[in-house]
This record gives sequence, structure tokens and C-alpha cells, in this order.
Amino acid sequence: MVLKIAVVGCRGFGKVHLNALSKLRDRYGLEVYVFSRTEEFARDCHREYDASGYFTRYSDVLRSDVDIVDLVVSHDAHMPMSIAALEAGKHVMLEKPIARTIEEAMSIINVAKSSGRKFMVLENHYFDPSVWRARELMSQLGRVSMIIVRKLQYNSPGGWRRVRELMGGGALIDGGIHYVDTLLNLGGDYIEVKSVCTRGFAGLEGEDISVSIFRFRNGAVGILLYSWSAPGGDRASAFEIYGEHGFIMEDPGSRVPGKPYGDLIINIDGRQERINVERINAVEREIELFIQSVINNTDVPMPPEVALRDLKAVIDAYRNCGELGMGLQPT
Repeated sequence: MVLKIAVVGCRGFGKVHLNALSKLRDRYGLEVYVFSRTEEFARDCHREYDASGYFTRYSDVLRSDVDIVDLVVSHDAHMPMSIAALEAGKHVMLEKPIARTIEEAMSIINVAKSSGRKFMVLENHYFDPSVWRARELMSQLGRVSMIIVRKLQYNSPGGWRRVRELMGGGALIDGGIHYVDTLLNLGGDYIEVKSVCTRGFAGLEGEDISVSIFRFRNGAVGILLYSWSAPGGDRASAFEIYGEHGFIMEDPGSRVPGKPYGDLIINIDGRQERINVERINAVEREIELFIQSVINNTDVPMPPEVALRDLKAVIDAYRNCGELGMGLQPT
């Protein structure tokens, strides 16, 4: 059986998906197709990635014999394009977030269940082994008091990312949801969240700076710092975990391309050591595991409910900032 995959969106992060698929193509005997509504971009993408073919109309993708549709599109298109592909009998990979609202997300999940097709949100941070190794080591800390997750950078995107309605908010629902996923994977269930959101100089209609404080069910406090108006801020540790016997922190100096997080530093009762973590390309890993679930007809490696959990946390954070997308008036 030759598995056929159509990457819908071959600019921006779509190229990251295509680079990963280029490495997996021979391993799994894949046929990779590309899509762009602009003929020139579709042809260029077809040539650059030596694709098996290209599409310029989404209806043609749905009528084709491709097995998997990989959606790398604007947030407002997540629900309608996912549902259309599932109803056409395609398996669907969807770049995060799952949707803009809980209602949109549940619509996709319900159609995926009724269609019997595989559906997974591609959240590459979920597949970074640094997070799960840190979670394993947390038991050595005793009672955990605080978890800090941060991503501070400068980013001034163009196009649909500047439009609050298309995004479903601002920076937090876009890049920030990666770090929400990490915080919840480390901290577990939360019972309360308080947030402050504002605009710096990234040029968005929505927020580009957010600080959220989560109160976890286990008693720990989680602090999430996310900004697109903080040049140079990404040199800091991405996550830190503090407990009664010491701390665990991510080492930013050990990061490698394709992997969001570096190795770990653990200090227990004053004894410190470095924990080396498997170095992988997290996008390649998540796509490969999804392909395996299709081939073997097994459960997808990240259930859609995890993506729904992450979206709910973002919406709860926004709700504490004001209206969804933080409700700031243009200056």
C-alpha cells in the first residue's frame, strides 16, 4: 500500500512539515502532494520538494485518492477544512491549535469519531522527550511548589496572524499554546487561572504579551510568560520546576534544531547533575507516529482531547484578560 499525503499550505510552517515528510518518504514509501491556491506557489513547492503532484483547489484534494490531508492553514479554516476532509474519507493532521473555540473543536472531534477516520492535532512540543523526562524526575523533588514556563521573543507576523478574528485571539492561542501544553503536561489539572494581557509592538490586533498564573489541583502554582514583544528573551530557560528538595530546569544552551527544548539540569538537596535527553526532530516524530497509526490502525499518539484541553486553558486565560482575544481597543 502506498500512503498518499497532501500538505495543504506550502509556505511558512508548511515547509517545516514538508521537510519532515521528505525524510519519511522513502522510509514509508509515501507519495507527497502539495497545495496552494496560487498556481505559482504550488508549482514552486512541487519542484522544491519533488512532490508527486500539486493542487490549487481544495475541492480537488477532497476528490482525489490521497489518504491523509495535512492542514497548515489559518485558524479560522481549521474547522471547515478539517470537517470537509474527514467527511470525504480522509485522515487529518491539523497544525495547532485545534480551533478558535470549544464549539469549533468539538465539531471536528465529533465528525472524526463518526467518520471513523484518524484525526490528530500536530503539537510538536507534546512530542519533545525533555518534557516527559522532566515529569519523570519530578518525584525526586518531593512536593512541587512552582512551575514556570516561558517563551519570550520578538515576532511581528504579517497576514492573517494580525487579525484577531482569524486567529481567535492573539499570540497566546498561536505560538503560546505550545507552552500551555508543556505547562499542563508538567502540572496536571488546574482549578483556577488568572491572567494579564496587553499589546506591545508586534503589530497584532490581539495581545502579544500575556502572563497567566495557574493554580493546580495538586497545590502547585504555574506561571506562564509568553510574548512576541521581548527581543532576546528566548535565551532564558523554557521551563523550571521547583520543589521542597530542589529544582529541575531546561538548559537553553543545549537546544538543537527541530527540538523545542534542550537537556535538563536537576539539583536535589544541593547535588546537581545534567540529564541528557534524546535529540529528535519533534515535527518529524509526531508526523511519523501519526503515519504509523494509520498504517497499523491504532490510536493516534496524541488524542484530540489533549488539544481540546490546551485550547480550554487558553480560553480560560483570555477570559480573565477580558473578552476573547483580550478586548483591547486599537491605539
